[in-house]
Amino acid sequence: MTMRSVRAATCCLALVLPTAFLATGYVAAGEAEANAPVGNPNPADESPATEGELSWGDGHHYQGGLNAGNQMHGRGTHTAPDGEVYAGDFVDGERHGQGTLRFPNGDVYSGDFRNGIMTGTGRLTWSNGDVYEGEFVDGVRQGKAVLERQSGGTYVGDFLADRRHGLGHYRWRDGTLYKGRFRYGRQDGSGVKRSSSGELSFETWNDGQLAAAVTVEPVERCSLTINGEPWMFNDDTCINGLAHGQGLAVALDGTAYVLDGRFILGRIVRGEIRSLELGDAP
Repeated sequence: MTMRSVRAATCCLALVLPTAFLATGYVAAGEAEANAPVGNPNPADESPATEGELSWGDGHHYQGGLNAGNQMHGRGTHTAPDGEVYAGDFVDGERHGQGTLRFPNGDVYSGDFRNGIMTGTGRLTWSNGDVYEGEFVDGVRQGKAVLERQSGGTYVGDFLADRRHGLGHYRWRDGTLYKGRFRYGRQDGSGVKRSSSGELSFETWNDGQLAAAVTVEPVERCSLTINGEPWMFNDDTCINGLAHGQGLAVALDGTAYVLDGRFILGRIVRGEIRSLELGDAP
């Protein structure tokens, strides 16, 4: 790019905008299912050698700190010819640290940048009102986050490669809440749904399709207690009102389940207790 004009406290210079600076890692608005990143970027901790204003012939403009090598460094604002505006930290010519990026279509990202890319913790607000707040990795949603839809749905949980992936909680506008596993944006595996009126059901999903559902309720002839809490177990082999046999057990509060446990006279003797609570999950 040919420099059109430079106004700085030291001398005139020629500056080529780094390629990494132009890469936004932008996530398209309105995407149906998403997700990414980790780590804390290290913002510029040095005072800029000077303050300056740079303009390029193709319409790029920068105002802010410059280092001794006349690179964007410290706090500054860059405006692209398409209207994209970044205001925040720079290190050696790249977005690095904390900043706010406003896209031409009205979407806004505010949070961490590393080596020119959204990485760390941030908040992405789409122009349609949807909001993602959580972790990013290399410009995509990945890690722990909250996604709030303008339509009323809210997802809290894990993301991978811009999609809901792992353990998550999804709440619909009417208050219905699903706690369970997601895989590449779709319900997949086991989970518990609580209806807006409070009824619980244990559900099994396969790539977004409901495969089976069982009502979660006390079974008097198969009493089961695990860690002091009441659970549901239902099998014809129960003895003397106690859970006895092998199969599915679900906590009556919907917080955990055992898929294929072994139970003897009201006690669990084999099986993995799988929590559906976000703070308890591995």
